[in-house]
Amino acid sequence: MASKENINRFLFTLFGFEKTKSKPHLLLIILVHVAAWAAFLLLPLLFYPTRFQGDPIWRRELITKIVPILLFYLNYYFLLPRFFEKKKYALYFSTAILAITLVCAADIYLRSHVPGIMPGPIRESVMRLRNAPEPIRTYFIDSISAGSFPDVPPEHFRQRLTTRPEPVLFFSINRTLSTCLFLLLLGGMIRLAYSFIKNQNEKRNLENANLYAEVNFLKSQINPHFLFNTLNSIYSQAHARSENTEFSILKLSELLRYSLYDSGADKVPLADDIQYINNYIDLQRLRLSPKVKLNYKVGGYPDGKFIAPLLLISFIENAFKHGISYTQASVITIDIKIFEETLTLTVSNPIVEKDSFAPGGLGLKNVTRRLELLYPHQYKLLFHHSGDQYTVNLKVPLTNA
Repeated sequence: MASKENINRFLFTLFGFEKTKSKPHLLLIILVHVAAWAAFLLLPLLFYPTRFQGDPIWRRELITKIVPILLFYLNYYFLLPRFFEKKKYALYFSTAILAITLVCAADIYLRSHVPGIMPGPIRESVMRLRNAPEPIRTYFIDSISAGSFPDVPPEHFRQRLTTRPEPVLFFSINRTLSTCLFLLLLGGMIRLAYSFIKNQNEKRNLENANLYAEVNFLKSQINPHFLFNTLNSIYSQAHARSENTEFSILKLSELLRYSLYDSGADKVPLADDIQYINNYIDLQRLRLSPKVKLNYKVGGYPDGKFIAPLLLISFIENAFKHGISYTQASVITIDIKIFEETLTLTVSNPIVEKDSFAPGGLGLKNVTRRLELLYPHQYKLLFHHSGDQYTVNLKVPLTNA
């Protein structure tokens, strides 16, 4: 995940969406841009018959393409962010059309007045082309822009140039116009892709923030239920002047410390969460009647393993809430098994008050929602209601960090 974010950040910086303060990084970006434009300029070598021309083609390509390249950066860094992305479409297109017109005019001027753009000596080049295929000869003549030449082709080529100047000029403008449109579309596609990725990232960050807030809200909903039950138990002990009152207050303080301070992280040491359950059960034992039998067992080694806080306690609380009877015998079974990468919890309790019992009540719905948010597609939760017995089976993954 981190490597993907680093790649996205590099690409955003590469295309100018984010600023960089690192000089080596800036140098790398410049080199990448230079390499990309070099490939763009050398691309015609794959299609043009350069072996028939006297002057190197790169000279003509560099001079005639430099202005469209400048147009690309003008569009990419100024026109698109200032006009198009702010939905000033009329201003953007009118400015873009004006810029393209100026580029075409500059291209015509460069082809007509700057030495080194036209292939030469033209006569010698044409002589080499006499035995070339017709498409090559046609392209060579049509690619010469209108203007004065230091050398003139043979008679049949001179007649073609003087009697048909319009196609020559049209070809020059059409080629420059196509290049400009391609570069404008390329810049627009890059910025469009960036906007899409940026919106997706912002949406994902917002969803994560909402999930984090929802998890904290659901966790805060679980704690008060236990707090009220425990305070009632301590009140009963204090009213009876029990010697266990100080012990209960100490255990409660440890529980509150864990709930308020130690459980704030996304993942906590499993040993701490198990100790929290131990303290809770110690408090419950103090108020249980002799008719209630509690079977509590933890198997495995929690050291070095981590889990989301306050998940297991919700199912255990539910068992004490619905499984304790002061008039008849009841058995509550809590079995925690710790494996290398997973943890299983089995909680079984009788249903004492059938009328008030609702499978999957508010507390269990909250913890189920937390499981969906924290362990999507990674946990397994089963509820089994058979007669007077209610059983919960949970399996969640453990992490080592």
